[in-house]
This record gives sequence, C-alpha cells and structure tokens, in this order.
Amino acid sequence: MKNKKEKSNEEILEVVVSALIINKDKILLIKSHKWGKFYLFPGGHVEHNETIFEAAKREGEEETGLTLKPLYCVGVGELINDPSYYRKAHLVYFHVVCRALSNEVKLDNRKLNDFIWMSPKEALKLSNLFPGIDKTIENYLNGIKIRIGK
Repeated sequence: MKNKKEKSNEEILEVVVSALIINKDKILLIKSHKWGKFYLFPGGHVEHNETIFEAAKREGEEETGLTLKPLYCVGVGELINDPSYYRKAHLVYFHVVCRALSNEVKLDNRKLNDFIWMSPKEALKLSNLFPGIDKTIENYLNGIKIRIGK
C-alpha cells in the first residue's frame, strides 16, 4: 500500500511544452521514439521555476540544435494516457511559436529520430500528423495567439 506522499506516474500531472518552430514559410516537424510513427513538434517537460516560454526555447534548442526565439503561445491542451505515448501519463501541454535564428538542424538522436521542414498547409495533409497538432497549425495559420502569464 502506498503512503499518502508517494504517487505513481499515473497520478502525476505533467506540464509539457512544444516549440512550433518557424523558419521563413516553413515549420519543423519531428519524430520521436516516444510517440511512434507520428510527426509532431519538439518539446519536453517544464522545469521548476521555468516559464512556458523558457521551456519551449530550452527544449526546442536541446532537441534540434537550432537557436530559437519564443514568440507566443498558439495551442493548449491535455492528453490523458494517450495510447501513442510510450507510457501512461496525464500531460497538460502548451505549444509555443518559436522563430529559428539559425538554419542547421542537429537532432538529439537520443530523443528525436527524424525531421522535416514543410509549409504549414502541406503539414496539414500528412496522414501521420499527431492528433491535435493540426489544430495548433490551424491556429498559427489563422494568427491565433493565446495569452498566458501576466
């Protein structure tokens, strides 16, 4: 029996962030062993005392080798025990548009195993785009900006 202070991974709410990286008229989509066959945005967990924008910049840069400038939040949502994810988890996510200030992608092969630059409209046609990413791309195309923070 668990002590009241102990929690399993299934009981922990995790805050994560992804960077919708833009470079001119293209966006960057990646594949990760954690999400199987799907294309999505690079990202990861928000650390203690880190803002959503700081986390998007850090995670995006760590995973792609690009230098990024976070601009605004374009998507918010949650996933609860999604079968595509490699483990059970309750994730609350923020998608942040980040401008690429450099051009050469250097994948962190521990986490990411493929990437593609493409126009947002072409990305919406992909059959293996992770569910929900399409809404974020549509928000980006429609100029939707979600205010978070002060």
